[in-house]
Amino acid sequence: MANQAFRFTQTDESKVNQLYISSGDQSNINNSVLGVGEADFANNTFGTLLSPLDQDDSVTLLSNVLPNGSVLRQANDQRAGISVSYAAGQFSFKSGTTGDGSSLKIETPSTNGIDLLGMTDDSSSFEVKPQVSLVNNLPAVRGTASSPAVVNGSPMGVDPSRSFEVTQDNKTLTVIVDGISAQIELTQGSYSIGTFTQHLEDKINLMADSLGRTVSGVEVGFNESAESLTFTGSTTKDTSFIQVAGHSDWGLENVEAGFGQTSTYIALEADMQGNSMVYVSQGVDGNWNETLDKGDFDENNVPFWSPIFLDKGELTFDTSGTLVSPVGVASLKSATVTGETIGINYANSTQFNSPFAVLNSSQNGAPEGDLVGLTINDDGLVVASYSNGSQSSLGKIILANFATPKGLRQVGDSSFLETSESGAANVGEPGSAGFGTIRAGAMERSNVDLTAELVDLITAQRNFQANAKAIETSSSLTQTIINIRG
Repeated sequence: MANQAFRFTQTDESKVNQLYISSGDQSNINNSVLGVGEADFANNTFGTLLSPLDQDDSVTLLSNVLPNGSVLRQANDQRAGISVSYAAGQFSFKSGTTGDGSSLKIETPSTNGIDLLGMTDDSSSFEVKPQVSLVNNLPAVRGTASSPAVVNGSPMGVDPSRSFEVTQDNKTLTVIVDGISAQIELTQGSYSIGTFTQHLEDKINLMADSLGRTVSGVEVGFNESAESLTFTGSTTKDTSFIQVAGHSDWGLENVEAGFGQTSTYIALEADMQGNSMVYVSQGVDGNWNETLDKGDFDENNVPFWSPIFLDKGELTFDTSGTLVSPVGVASLKSATVTGETIGINYANSTQFNSPFAVLNSSQNGAPEGDLVGLTINDDGLVVASYSNGSQSSLGKIILANFATPKGLRQVGDSSFLETSESGAANVGEPGSAGFGTIRAGAMERSNVDLTAELVDLITAQRNFQANAKAIETSSSLTQTIINIRG
């Protein structure tokens, strides 16, 4: 509370003392209208004597109205979100909640407050009961409905009842929808209001950003009474947003952005005895309204009803699917209506009662499965097989060709590196032109040139035989020489 303050501003010098200053003179201004005043006022404990900021009829007449007393309500009875607005010479008070228990009360206002706020009732308490308003108000509902972001343009600068032109000067619009922004260029040409709104709607729903997010479902319409364009977003949540800026010919200069609203719901609650705190009664206009006031509620009186809260329980079925519990029946308490006629329409009723049975079932998925194997096809596709019978393709093995395979540098038993002699790798899928296939589950076959190896083997054998003959001849000569000398 220490940082809160009231601030009053003047709009007409002649109304300073009449409207804003409840008592005192220009040198001693107090706030008795809102319950804070001078020492001779009963509510002095809730405020302090204040002085104006200046004496030259400037904008601010009063500021820093700091309360120095205790709060009017206990912490568990305080409410947030109350708003007060002033328009067309009238004050409007709105409670911070919606639903069955929304209410508003102005208690013991001062005479100055009655005059200032336009209260003409002689009573000292002005209370707005649930679903009742001092103005023509709709009945309160349990929660609020969700709504999309809506932008209402200003009156169009062209005559929408006649055909008009989209030119180079007015063809560009800037649109933001849920964080996706784009600059739209309309196709130049002649349009009617119907073809124009459809063309603009199509352009907006083609928007996309660099992250791949797109816009769809935005509606563009025309308000005949206001002669303006309307833009309605496709999402209904608190983050829904739409903003449009364009030429004055389309009434889109300085147009306020639109925000969406997420639906809220206030659930019913039961007291310790399991009874509802909300009652439904029929008013004099014949409409049924929810109220927190029990009044002369009677469970045997038809015009008054209350929601029923059932305890949590279990339902039990036998093997044939027949419900066997609970064994009791539910009864509806009511009363006999005398002199009234109730019409029952059986036109849409059906009687198809029969024992429960599953006549047809379908499956659109598979149970959980474990990996049981991997296979590699001739085209290099790696396929995983699972215990539930399903298969999944994990990837594909590719092959590489080289202009001179012998120029590769070997770095292991079966690993090679590209070199300048081998040339660059030519990568492709197995089985495609110029590439072989892959055989999985087999030992590596020899890639030796058998013809060349056989020729080399024969040559080596002949060389061995020639060398053997040379050795044999040398040995014979040596033996002969030895024999001659002997």
